[in-house]
Amino acid sequence: MNREIRYALEYHEATKHSEISVQLSRHYLDWENKPRAFKIYTKLPSIPLPKHFCKPSLDAITSVSGIKPVRSTTTPILDIKKLAEILFFSAGTTREMKYPFGNYYMRAASATGALYPIELYVVCKDIPGLRSGIYHFCPGDFTLTELRIGDYRAELSSAAGDNGNIMASPVTIVLTSFAWRNAWKYQSRSYRHWFWDAGVIAANLLATCISNSVHSCLIMGFIDNIVNHLLRLDDKTESSVAMAAIDIGLSKEPEIKAKEMMPSLPTPEVLPLSKKGEIEYPEIWKIHHASYLHSIQEVKDWANSATAFKKRDLNTAILYSQPIRYEELSSSAPPSTSLGEVILRRGSSRRFTRTSISFTQLSNILYSSTRGIPLDFIKEDQDSTVDVYMIVNDINGLQRGSYFFNRSTNSLEQLGINVSRDMSGYLCLGQALFSDASVVFFLMTDLQSVLKALGNRGYRASQLEAGVIAGKIYLSAYAQGIGASGSTFYDDAVTEFFSPHAKDKSTMIVIGVGVPGYKARPGKILAGILSKNQLLTGGF
Repeated sequence: MNREIRYALEYHEATKHSEISVQLSRHYLDWENKPRAFKIYTKLPSIPLPKHFCKPSLDAITSVSGIKPVRSTTTPILDIKKLAEILFFSAGTTREMKYPFGNYYMRAASATGALYPIELYVVCKDIPGLRSGIYHFCPGDFTLTELRIGDYRAELSSAAGDNGNIMASPVTIVLTSFAWRNAWKYQSRSYRHWFWDAGVIAANLLATCISNSVHSCLIMGFIDNIVNHLLRLDDKTESSVAMAAIDIGLSKEPEIKAKEMMPSLPTPEVLPLSKKGEIEYPEIWKIHHASYLHSIQEVKDWANSATAFKKRDLNTAILYSQPIRYEELSSSAPPSTSLGEVILRRGSSRRFTRTSISFTQLSNILYSSTRGIPLDFIKEDQDSTVDVYMIVNDINGLQRGSYFFNRSTNSLEQLGINVSRDMSGYLCLGQALFSDASVVFFLMTDLQSVLKALGNRGYRASQLEAGVIAGKIYLSAYAQGIGASGSTFYDDAVTEFFSPHAKDKSTMIVIGVGVPGYKARPGKILAGILSKNQLLTGGF
């Protein structure tokens, strides 16, 4: 069914935003039925993670750029304390917001609508401080809940098409999505958000690994049913999205065979997400199931389809081309530029000042956000499924207008001049925030080509890659003292605006960058801010 790409095309078309669709929508937010933010197991034991761990200390731009770490004999091994650091700076709790109706908890990576649909699971061998098993990570009380005992890396590797990176890694983190948590607000279109939200978490994770001199890679090709079964998911409500193999070894470990009989365990009891129950959106599960892979060979063939993404020269006429300039931060950069401090500082800007940013700041964002994305269906940076378009409103040294970032020549190609600020706001559902931004990035893909190569699962692939780039844009902006915010958009209007250059492309996600109109307080390491009892007895 993965090769029947009509499923992805129909879903994408049916969930497009237009002025008419937005105006005719009768959807409203039932605040009494808002999903709870944490997945809480009621009967399984949990293990507290260490709350005192290091902050990623490498400068943020270098970390985000994905420059591969250099191995040395002094590199510390991955233990539970290092795992706690990676989990926290990927998806930990960084802010407590107090309101009359209760407290709200923000996290290390952004999430659309601040609904946090993505869950993290750990599959590991014995590491110092943690025995082999499969665990669920809860950011609320900063614990791991034990789902299976034993080393299941061989089973996970087999499900990923005999992926050697999983067997060479002591830990693999699996990202899943709760459909209802995001559909409560965004309805059927929320399937796109699965991969945006997973992507920004993956961006944090990749950068944190780089800061710790740890090799990692992202895996999207796997047999869905097996991975969901391993994690003991209720696959009618939650499903696997992607995997990240952590601390990939340089030498092969002794071969571990998959268990002849994998224990069949029941789906554990968890607290319901919403007080009144969940509303089903069958369109989400229709496209998701249509992109399942069902055999090892199908997974291998899927990953090998990456050869279709060699970047092609675009012959559309351009007004002029300008090379970007990447100014590497010096080794004497102040501590405030470290990745750990940037992740704690990061938020989603709610007001921009219409102040210009520098061309160097733009260059650093483009340089760092489009490199170092080790996905299994991408062999090199130039094989990306995502193209970067932008509307420049106010950047020193760059004329206002529309642009395309050509990675092959590392340059900006101007497509239009004197574009009104109102245009970037209009394309983002008429939001003034994106008219006020200094630059707005539109991450687009040739969806027909991607689907022909990768099938329906190519829809997941492009959305997640765009999410990773968006997460890198966030971090790169905050690393330079400016802000960022993500947005939804009028699909066909964006394509029309950037045509003829983008006439066959679809928008995946939009990010605005600019100078915030206020000074936000940085977040903190709030590991274990809630107790298990608070999670069990707390309201919705």
